[in-house]
Amino acid sequence: MDKNNGIFQEERREQILEILEKENRLLISDLTKKFKTTPATIRKDLTLLEKKGLLKRTHGGAIKNKSKSLFRGLALKEKEKLFLDEKIRIAKEAAKLISEGDQIILDSGSTTEMLAKEIKYFKGITVITNAINIATELMQSDIEVILLGGMLIKESSALVGPITEDALQKISVNKFFQGVDGIDLKVGLTTPNMIEAKTNRMMMNVASERILLVDSSKFGRKSLSVIAKVNELDKIITTKKLSKKELKKYSDYGVDVVIV
Repeated sequence: MDKNNGIFQEERREQILEILEKENRLLISDLTKKFKTTPATIRKDLTLLEKKGLLKRTHGGAIKNKSKSLFRGLALKEKEKLFLDEKIRIAKEAAKLISEGDQIILDSGSTTEMLAKEIKYFKGITVITNAINIATELMQSDIEVILLGGMLIKESSALVGPITEDALQKISVNKFFQGVDGIDLKVGLTTPNMIEAKTNRMMMNVASERILLVDSSKFGRKSLSVIAKVNELDKIITTKKLSKKELKKYSDYGVDVVIV
């Protein structure tokens, strides 16, 4: 733990990544003041994060590593820690949309796992998921859980591919709650993995209502594989403070945006 401000090194580095995601660049002088620590400590943090491929060092600070998505390569448990407060607020709001008798799909991701934690004491609902972590979270609940089979992406605990898609063709649900790596008004919803993108697309196809759960870091980001266009969503729950102009664009697409 850092004796100067009472936080662990890991917490400080996670917060540094959050700042970088929001501001696109870091200055050692600013971080030294924020965390009430020495420039040498901050340089050590930035060097370690650069070795992980999560940023690029510059003179006096750091910038995003453009050759690699910020969260790509992070294990799911590491991703869960980023923007945690935002994800909890989003999950609490999403839980309000789930009623007794609903059949829902939760895709893999740290925000959807937060939603699973919120609903684990609900009764009379069915959760279908391709995420091992979500199925595990709900094992001790009264919820009926259907775990889709498929090829395992170990980093995200997600099951994807032809076996998953074949199972999805045989079901129909009320609501689909999903997270993505990026959302862009022109490009749409994206994720780095092409196979996972196809599986997510099929999940959208079998749901009557499609609800996107995204923290503020996901807006304007684009990954390799497009899952769907924005106008294929019904609702977005986010912490991003969108402008009136941006909200109108989503409204024109027929998407209801809830900011929490």
